[in-house]
Amino acid sequence: MSFFEPGLHDRGLAYGDGLFETLRFEAGRLMFWPEHFARLTFGCRALALPEPDAFALHAAIHTAVFKSGRFDAVVKLIYTAGAGARGYQRAPTLTPSLAILLSDLPETPIASSHNGLVVGVLPEQSTGSLPKLSGLKHLNRLTQVLARAAWPADVDECLLCDAQGQLLGGTQSNLCWLEGNEWFTPPIVGTAIAGTARGLLIRHFGVKVAPLAWGRLSLARAMVLTNAVRGVRPVGRIIWPKAALGGVAAQRLALAPAQTLALGWQALSLADRTNHADGALFQRADLTQTAWVESLQREGFLAVSIHNP
Repeated sequence: MSFFEPGLHDRGLAYGDGLFETLRFEAGRLMFWPEHFARLTFGCRALALPEPDAFALHAAIHTAVFKSGRFDAVVKLIYTAGAGARGYQRAPTLTPSLAILLSDLPETPIASSHNGLVVGVLPEQSTGSLPKLSGLKHLNRLTQVLARAAWPADVDECLLCDAQGQLLGGTQSNLCWLEGNEWFTPPIVGTAIAGTARGLLIRHFGVKVAPLAWGRLSLARAMVLTNAVRGVRPVGRIIWPKAALGGVAAQRLALAPAQTLALGWQALSLADRTNHADGALFQRADLTQTAWVESLQREGFLAVSIHNP
């Protein structure tokens, strides 16, 4: 498969007709590559986009990173329906475009490392999402853009809720909370993102899926935020909006259980770097073996077949 960089007439630019993936490239390797490729493949099938070849895409990413002289980077893939004439209708045959954007790996502030993240809760209801687009890393991120602009000062992340008052996750992360002795994560609904790190935590650490109303979050003993680039980060404090939970302004959380989960994630990441399969080997692997697919099929979320053709 040939890839072309997006131009001014690209449908991704004009209509958000495409997908993206954000990956961690560390010590010369793509972290949890099968999970990301599985999600990209599912997104292509949901949006009726041509599916990229695993080996060709893997090679293109490595070429871009090594040309930049890096061994560590954040890799953002933007995969679109390609160029098209004016109007919403796609061309009969699509020639996808691929952009590979590189940036430095983020540093964790010392205060956040020692004290945990400070997380706010946005009181406004998040805007809805078409059911077919739920969970996808599609290019229309206006909900997240507006949510990010609404963050109060001095927080590291904010949680979003749907029209029914159920918490979905963070603006740019999934969340897990400890209730009793069990870890939970909210289901993928509305604008929530089906994260790759989330799927791996469900498989390897027994995280369960359960709805999360505001009141239930007050029972949380500990919390972590997760995404593919930053991994698992403990939360030390939740800042509640006024009039929430009977006027409670802040909720402090235990750091030790969250730090234990974060250390488990670090060990899993080290194992992935050590036992990393190259793109050619994964080309023949069954996508259903990934934690991302397995966890979402268990939830009954995947409506589009993810099996290899």
